[in-house]
Amino acid sequence: MTASHGNRNRATHRAVVDLVATYFEHENIPATVAMRPRKISEALGSEDFLAPDIKIPGVAVSVTSRLRHRLSDDLDAATRTAALAGAPVGAIVQWRGERSIGESYAVLRLSDLAALVRAAYPDGCAP
Repeated sequence: MTASHGNRNRATHRAVVDLVATYFEHENIPATVAMRPRKISEALGSEDFLAPDIKIPGVAVSVTSRLRHRLSDDLDAATRTAALAGAPVGAIVQWRGERSIGESYAVLRLSDLAALVRAAYPDGCAP
């Protein structure tokens, strides 16, 4: 189950997911948004049912539009979702209500941050 479970409103959640994907694309980061079924009958047998909200290279991103943050629970769920999706890193984006989408929190485990930095700098970080 993705971190989106428990969001207050499905329409708001979908809008926030679209905003996050658009933000990534604006930053020249290819983002793929998972299709969400509208009915339970469409969900049965769907490969996207357990997919993260957004996939970017090497990272499965779950988006939460809750107004009250549950970072630990949401990150645990996002990490499980990433594992199911075969992504090495799971992260959440926590929308912050009245702020611009670029001010949302992006949360991941310290070990995953280290993995992303190693991938960005395969020859090591030079001071």
